[in-house]
Amino acid sequence: MLRRLLPWFGLLLLSLPLLELLASIWLAQYIGWWLVFWLFASALVGIGILKSWRFATAWALVDSLRSGEVPLGRLFWVARTLVAALLFIFPGPISDVLGLILILPWPGGGKLRFGTEAAPQQEHGVYEGEFNRVDDAPGLPAGSSDPQGPTH
Repeated sequence: MLRRLLPWFGLLLLSLPLLELLASIWLAQYIGWWLVFWLFASALVGIGILKSWRFATAWALVDSLRSGEVPLGRLFWVARTLVAALLFIFPGPISDVLGLILILPWPGGGKLRFGTEAAPQQEHGVYEGEFNRVDDAPGLPAGSSDPQGPTH
């Protein structure tokens, strides 16, 4: 099914500039010179999204990477926001409508886990884990492994 749709999607993508031009001419007949304001405003919106997108996504992904899992919804949000910003910058009403659709909130997916295997579930306040005993270092008083003593 996807193999049959992919050439049509490619053809639609290649014909997008022509479709945008035709849609802009048609829309200019109805709203006149306001179309120029619309195209300028949508380009500014796209640039604004790109500027805020860099920092917001970087911090969100770094936070997810530290926790050891990345929610798929967040990954799709990152990609959708970037594509939407580029569509807003591309002049034309069709790309603006597609950008608006991509910016709308969609339901999220599962999570990608990486690094280590999943942490064991906690049951009734019991934490599972491993520990290693560190014997007192030679030359220190018994019961104190900190050479500087207790800190207050």
